Amino acid sequence: MLSYRKLSDVHNRCPKCQAVLTPEPDFFYGAMYISYAFSVALVVNVLIILNYFFDDPDVWVYVSTVMVANLILIPVMLRYSKVLYLYAVGKLSYDPSWKAKLTEFN
Repeated sequence: MLSYRKLSDVHNRCPKCQAVLTPEPDFFYGAMYISYAFSVALVVNVLIILNYFFDDPDVWVYVSTVMVANLILIPVMLRYSKVLYLYAVGKLSYDPSWKAKLTEFN
């Protein structure tokens, strides 16, 4: 479940497959760039949708809509920015046989 109280909490290891989820201390700095890209994409999409469907509304409509959309989507954007950065830079990859490997070690 996504929570506003635990936005920056990340497990050190995956509770299911034991993959390392925090590969380096500066991991979150890189994830911030992806989160910024998500925010920019959100702003651009909201501006295009408002301009197309509402025929160029006032500036306060743009600002308030972007702020509300950002507040609603912050947990999702932060979570996926960390995951994408982990897959891209941390070289994490999905292993379909992780259950078999986990039972071998235990």
